[in-house]
Amino acid sequence: MPRRYHAYPPEFQVLNVMSSAGATILGAGYVIPIVYFIWSMRYGRNASANPWGVVGLEWETTSPPPTENFERTPVVTHGPYEYAPEHPEESVVR
Repeated sequence: MPRRYHAYPPEFQVLNVMSSAGATILGAGYVIPIVYFIWSMRYGRNASANPWGVVGLEWETTSPPPTENFERTPVVTHGPYEYAPEHPEESVVR
């Protein structure tokens, strides 16, 4: 459909209405996550250093990490997909 028409021909009117409805739904789909993101940044709680209790090395250093990632070479005692042990004294990095 060319631009700058004051009225659509009758055979294109239904397609125009469907296109406008789809654009409205798409616009709402963009606005809702943006509002949620802004709300979370303003009122959300800060996450802890390891919120999931994962034992991977990337969760055992500070954020941002130091230049060499660790002050000492870490010793890994668990598999890559395990979670933190029940007792906090059993740490991955010793």
